[in-house]
Formats: sequence, C-alpha cells, structure tokens
Amino acid sequence: MEFLAVITVLVAMQVWGNGGVVQRDTWLDDLYLRLKSIGNPQLRLAALILLPVLLVLIVQGILSGVMWGLPLLLFYIAVLLYSLGRGDFSMQLKLYYEAWDRGDLEASYQQARELEAFDGAAALGNARDLHDNVRAAIFYQGFERWFSVVFWFVILGPAAALAYRLFKIISQKPETGEDEQSILDNAVYFAEWLPARLLSFTFAVAGNFERCIGVCREQFLEQTPAVNLLDTCGQLAISHPIPEQGSDEEFREQASRELHSSQQLLYRSVLSWVIVLAVLQLI
Repeated sequence: MEFLAVITVLVAMQVWGNGGVVQRDTWLDDLYLRLKSIGNPQLRLAALILLPVLLVLIVQGILSGVMWGLPLLLFYIAVLLYSLGRGDFSMQLKLYYEAWDRGDLEASYQQARELEAFDGAAALGNARDLHDNVRAAIFYQGFERWFSVVFWFVILGPAAALAYRLFKIISQKPETGEDEQSILDNAVYFAEWLPARLLSFTFAVAGNFERCIGVCREQFLEQTPAVNLLDTCGQLAISHPIPEQGSDEEFREQASRELHSSQQLLYRSVLSWVIVLAVLQLI
C-alpha cells in the first residue's frame, strides 16, 4: 500500500508541481498559538509534534481493513502529499534559469532566495558564489521535499513522514524561540542523517561512480550536515563540472549546464529508488 501511495503522489507532483490544497498549514499555526502558554520548550514542542502524529496513528488504525484498504490508501496519499516540501520546485528553478541566462545576477539572487537552504549572505560575493549556493540548495531541496519524506514514510509509515515535515515547518517559523530552534535543528539533523547518506550513495550509482564513491564512504560516519554532504557528493557525481577559468559568458553557460545536470541526477536517483521499491513489492 505504501508503494501505491508513493507512486500516486509522485505522479500528482509531476502534474501539479506541488501539494496544492492539501498543504495548508493554518491548523498548525493555530495549534502553535494555543500551546504557547506551555512554558517548557521541550514539552511545548513535544505536544505540537505528538498531537498530529497520534491523530494520524489513530485514523490509520481505524481505517485499517475497511473497504479492502481503499480509505487507508487515500489517507496515506493525503498525509504523504501534506508531508512533501512546499512550493513548485520546477517553477522556482525555471525563473532562476531565465534570470541567470540573461545575465541578471540581481534577479537571479532574488529568485534563489525562494530555495530551501539557500545561504543568501554567502552568495552575495560574486556569480560563482551565487551559483555554488544555488547548486547546494537544489540538491538539498530535492532531498528534503521528497526523498527524506518518502524514506521515513516507507520505513516507519505516514506518522514519521508527517513528524519530519512538522519539524521542518516549525523550525522556519520566525516566532520560534532560541531554545525551541536548537531542539528543532537537532531533530532535523538526526532525521536527515541516514537518508542523506543513502541519497549520496545513490548519486554515486546514478552518476559518476568513480569520482563520488570515495567521498561518500569517507563522509558516511562524519557529522557533516545534509546540505553540505549532498552538495559535495552531488557535485562529484554530475557530468558537467565547471572549469576554474573562462569568460563570464562561458561561466554562465557552464553553470547552467551544471544545474541542469544536478536536476537530472536527482530525477535519476528518485527513479532508482522507485524501481527498488517496485522490486521489493514484487518480492
């Protein structure tokens, strides 16, 4: 059933570009305000995460075995759609490419700010810094909006996928306090540790294995954050690395090819795991 839900959601995301009406977070904002009165940040976050997760587990138990599992499948699809990353990733990249290809660095920077994990301060120096940060953001956003969610969905079910997305959403709220932010950052780090390393090895298989696999092995047990690990391994796995020298126009063209190669690597990696899930389902 998990496999059917994953395939359905993958097709839906290809058609719609995002989770649509399912990805409404107003209920979470209301719950966050209601729980603000809890003074202990650990207890407040625990309640904020566990209440929706317990609700998912209860509904999952109620729907199990009802009408040959069809209501449960629809529920799985809804939870998985909600748990995926926000925004239209393809449209965000399209707008960035258009600004980049015409040489408008200011517009490129403004579009890049919409990407998850884009380090705006580090990208202010020059075109290469901007490009390097965008490439890292593309690898990470492809990971956090889809791969990590599906990983936990398949391993531990929809409740785990929802918990991961809730950690991500709450950590990005401007009203989140320092104590809460520290807890959330640690939770996201541990939630992403294993799937990030799994995806980095997939980059080696789906890309340049010889260049990538050594770094993947070296970094496996290190405490490297997911965004840095994926960018390092992804850059080695793609087929269009950028030479150090060249004119500004040549650099823009080469950078654009590198980003397109990064996207293709992500797509091949996702497809690889869809095939693995299909084989496991048949077995």
